[in-house]
Amino acid sequence: MKGVAKQEYTKVKIEGILNLKKLSGEYELTPEELVGFHNQYCSLQELLTLSLPKYVEYIYIPSDKFEIRDRKLLKSAVLEIPSISSEKIYGVIIKFLPKDLQIHYKIKVKRTASQIELTKEKTYVNNQGIDKMIEQLFEKAEQILYPLQISIKNDGGLDSIINHEEIAKRWKTESLKLKAYYQSETTDQLLEQMETVYTDINLKKDWFDMSIFYKLFFLPIYQGYPQFQKKDFLQIYFSGLSQEIGYNTECILSREYTRGNKIAVQLTGMEEETPFNKNGKKGEASLLYKLNKETRELFSITGYLSTFEGSTEYKIEFQLFEQ
Repeated sequence: MKGVAKQEYTKVKIEGILNLKKLSGEYELTPEELVGFHNQYCSLQELLTLSLPKYVEYIYIPSDKFEIRDRKLLKSAVLEIPSISSEKIYGVIIKFLPKDLQIHYKIKVKRTASQIELTKEKTYVNNQGIDKMIEQLFEKAEQILYPLQISIKNDGGLDSIINHEEIAKRWKTESLKLKAYYQSETTDQLLEQMETVYTDINLKKDWFDMSIFYKLFFLPIYQGYPQFQKKDFLQIYFSGLSQEIGYNTECILSREYTRGNKIAVQLTGMEEETPFNKNGKKGEASLLYKLNKETRELFSITGYLSTFEGSTEYKIEFQLFEQ
């Protein structure tokens, strides 16, 4: 303790009642060390004891401990959208319960300050290539979408599809081949549905809201977090139920970088109450976003969203990691 007491101090402003155990842990000190150091430099009115909680406006921290802690902290409660150009590959794993269905794929992301270009690679279902006719058709039709150029909002949300005319031209050419190869009433219906989307995809942007990947990848996390937190509302489409589920959420921007030196945004929430679930079980939302410290680019998304139909739980588990 004597060695600590001789160091220069930094005055730290305290909000509310001092939580001595929590504060001392943040600066890698014991409560005894913190109180002893503080009392050597403070005024008579600011003296602390270990046993009694007390209101103090400032507490005195060893400067070296303060600097170590300060390097771990965000300096602003506002997350600015990345402004650099880059190219990354992300791995995506999505699991749907109770179907016990898992899909995974890689997606290439080219970023500039105002737009993102996506190119999706082959999709695997339960770790195997797609072999069912309808799934094959859907994947081939989906590939016409790529490369997909998206204009993004300042909060990271999806604004508009830049190359919508190019996509419409690709669809016009490729859909003829698909119609010739896949001939059945079911495939014709699917292609008709895709036609309404691809003809002018900017008029059907709600289609992206039904995709869990697009919903979470373009979640508007780049914004201000008063007191490092904010309330929000999230709607997620559950394909197994063919309906959207709403969640009352709290988003917390961690003041401290993670052990891996990442910025963390934690989203948690409960399913909103409706006349249909008033007396039943309610689902949850739990998502962790990690961003690169220097660029604020997305590093990973992990978590789940759930709801209930009767006693059956429907759950989407989502993982996205930079490769």
